[in-house]
Amino acid sequence: MSSIPSLGTSTTGVMNVLTQAALDNAAKQESYRFQLIQTLLNEQFQKKIAALKAGADTSAKDDFLKVQISQESRQKAVFTTLQSQYGTNANLLSDITEQIATMQNAAAAGDSATFDGALATANAEVTYLTVVQDNPAVQPDGVVQLKTSGLGVQSSAGYDLSTAAGQAAALADLQNASDLISQVYSVTSSNQTIAGSQAAALDARISDQTSTVQNDQLNASAAVAVQTLKLKQQLTTQLHLIELSFADAQAPGASLQKQELAGQAALEPPAPGTIFSLFG
Repeated sequence: MSSIPSLGTSTTGVMNVLTQAALDNAAKQESYRFQLIQTLLNEQFQKKIAALKAGADTSAKDDFLKVQISQESRQKAVFTTLQSQYGTNANLLSDITEQIATMQNAAAAGDSATFDGALATANAEVTYLTVVQDNPAVQPDGVVQLKTSGLGVQSSAGYDLSTAAGQAAALADLQNASDLISQVYSVTSSNQTIAGSQAAALDARISDQTSTVQNDQLNASAAVAVQTLKLKQQLTTQLHLIELSFADAQAPGASLQKQELAGQAALEPPAPGTIFSLFG
């Protein structure tokens, strides 16, 4: 004869299926909710990171400084050129002064050859002088007038250095030339110092501004990195706590399933072949 399932066994099986189905559905819902919360927290994390980067952004300030650096670099180049040109002129003017001194000695001694040799050198050096571009920071040096008018000294033949009158006339012109060169040299030397000081000051300012831009970028990157790490740790902690909370919420369901299984075991007859089956 075929055995007919007992009512208790059939009922217990249905309850087990329903309980398991309910637990599976609950687990799926909890998984969906956890994924949703995880997505929302990740979105919040990204927004916070974006806000951090925006708050640490110094690009506007740094761009302004870069413009300043560019302008000051051009100004520095101008003053560096001026310093070099004034330096070259100062050396030429200094040598012209020496040539004038040589001519004065030659005139007093009636030495026409030495006089004319020194005059040729001095006149050549006047032509070598650079006409420096005007700049508000420096004074007019008089080089243009000097190159146009010359030293105002004639050759020895124009004076006749063999005579006292010729020597006196030559020495008078040489004194005027010496005074003129001295004046031009004084302004030139002063302008060289001013140009050098301006170039040095601009160089220091450029260096300081460049360091500021570099430090801004490094500090901003470091600050964002540190805050990002903290936010990541917070996000990980939040997700872990939420995951534990969901696990605790599923615990009563698992306990209920255990109770159901225990009830089923109590209602079902003992397996055949055991001593308890004799009382079935």
